[in-house]
Amino acid sequence: MPSKDSPLPSFMQWEELHSLVGSISTRSLVARPKTLPQCQEALAWCRDNGMTICARGAGRGYGDLALNDGHALLDMSGMNRILDFDEERARITVEAGTRLIDIYEHVHHLLLTLPGSPTESHSSVAGAICANVNGKDGWHYGNFSQRVIRMTLLRADGETVEVDRDHELFNAIMGGIGLLGIVIDATLQLVPIKSNFVKILRTPAADTDALLALLDELKDDHDAAVVWIDAYGKGKRLGRSVVHTAQWVDREDTEEERREFLDAGFRRLEHHRRFGLALHEKFGPVLSFMLNAQRPALYLFNRFYYTMSRLASWTGRNTTSELFLRFNFEASFTVPPAHLVCGPHGYTVQLNFPKHGAKEAIDEILTICQSSPCPPVTTILRAHQADEGLLSFSKNGYSLNFEFHPKKRHEERSREAVNRIIDATVKRGGRIHLAKDQVLTPEQFHRVYPRYNELLLIKKRLDPNGLFISDLARRVGIDPVLNAKVGDPA
Repeated sequence: MPSKDSPLPSFMQWEELHSLVGSISTRSLVARPKTLPQCQEALAWCRDNGMTICARGAGRGYGDLALNDGHALLDMSGMNRILDFDEERARITVEAGTRLIDIYEHVHHLLLTLPGSPTESHSSVAGAICANVNGKDGWHYGNFSQRVIRMTLLRADGETVEVDRDHELFNAIMGGIGLLGIVIDATLQLVPIKSNFVKILRTPAADTDALLALLDELKDDHDAAVVWIDAYGKGKRLGRSVVHTAQWVDREDTEEERREFLDAGFRRLEHHRRFGLALHEKFGPVLSFMLNAQRPALYLFNRFYYTMSRLASWTGRNTTSELFLRFNFEASFTVPPAHLVCGPHGYTVQLNFPKHGAKEAIDEILTICQSSPCPPVTTILRAHQADEGLLSFSKNGYSLNFEFHPKKRHEERSREAVNRIIDATVKRGGRIHLAKDQVLTPEQFHRVYPRYNELLLIKKRLDPNGLFISDLARRVGIDPVLNAKVGDPA
C-alpha cells in the first residue's frame, strides 16, 4: 500500500471506472500524464509504493483489458499530439492517446486512409496496438499490427526503447495487452485511396453455404466487408445473413471540395455520437423491456431486416454511395451502446477460426448459441488475415462477434453455452479476442493461447516485479508474480 510519506503526484487521483459493456465496476488510482516525464514519474511512484499499473487509452475495451481494480491506471488520453506527418511516404507519427478519428481528420482529405481501424473511431492508437484491433478491411490489410512501422516503449525501469518491425519485442507488444510496457508514440503507414467515397453493396445470403460463396465471389473486387447474421435462423435458414461490402470509387474532387464534404462528415459523426448516446440512454428502459422478450422480439426483427434486404436486392436498390467515414464509423453511434445491448449481466465474445472448415464452425457455433436461453442480441462476421503476434487473435479465416444479454435467472445456463462456444472454437484451432473478453478462465486462456509462456518469459526479463498488469491478466492467470515458475515456450 502507498506510504503516508510518499506524496501523490498532482495528476493522479482515485476514481471509479467501468468497462465499456458496463457490467464491471472498479476503483483505481488514475494518472493522466501529458508528457513522457510524467509517465516516468507515475511509474516511479507506483514502484516505490508497491502498486501495479495498467495503461488505458480511450477506454474502448469491452471487458477488463484496461482495468486495474485497487491499483493504478495510466490514462494516456492527454498525450494525443500528432508529432510528424510525411505526406510523400504516407507515414504519420502520433502520441499514444491520439484517437483514430483524429488521424482521419488530419490526412483523409489528402486521399489517405488507415486500414485496420475498428468501428470505434474514438479508440486510441496505443489501445489499437495493445489489442491489435481489426477493421472491416481485414481480408485485404490484416490487423492494425500491419500499419505499425515503429513505436516507443516505456519499460518498467523508466527507460524507453525504440521498437521497429524487426525488433524482438514487436510481435510481443502487438496484441500483448499492455503487459510489457507503455506505448508512448508510434509511426503508422497510411494507404492511398481513390476518393473519400465508397460504393456499398448489400447482398442477402440464404444460409452459410451461400454466405461463404458470396464472400469468395466479392473478395477480389471489394475493399471491405462486414456481415450481419441472423443468429435465430434454423434448419435451411442457418447462417442466413446480409453481406455489406464496400469499394473505393473514382472521383475528381478537388482538395477544397474534399475538405468541405469531409468537414461535414466529421460534424455528422460527432452529431450522431451525441444524439445517439442521448437517445439510447433515454430509451434504454424500452430496449431492456424488449430484451426481456428476447427470442420473439429478435426473431421478428431479424426476419424483417433480412426480408427488406432481399426486397432491396430484387429491386436493384441495394447499392448506395457514401463517405467511407459513414460506412466505417457511424454504426458505432447509431446502434445502441454495448452497456445497453448487453445489460447488467452481459458481455461480448469475438472468436476467430480458420477459413478451412468455416462452414462447419459457423453452423456449430450458431447452433450452440440457439441452445442458450439467451442467444446473442447481435451477431457480426468479418474476414481476417493471420499475423505473428504472440497473443494474436487472427487466423486466416473469419470471426464471429456476439453481444450477449443474459437475464439474471439464466446467467449459469447462458455461461454454459458460452463455454461450449469457446470449446468449439479451440477444437477448430481458433482464438478469442482479448480486447472484447471478460469470460475466459485460466484453463480456457491457456488452451486458446498456447504461446503465452513466450510472452511471460519476455515479461519476466523486462518487468520481473510485475509492475504492468491488468484485471484481465490476473483473471486468465498470466500474472508473473503468481506464475513464479515459467516453463519453456510451447
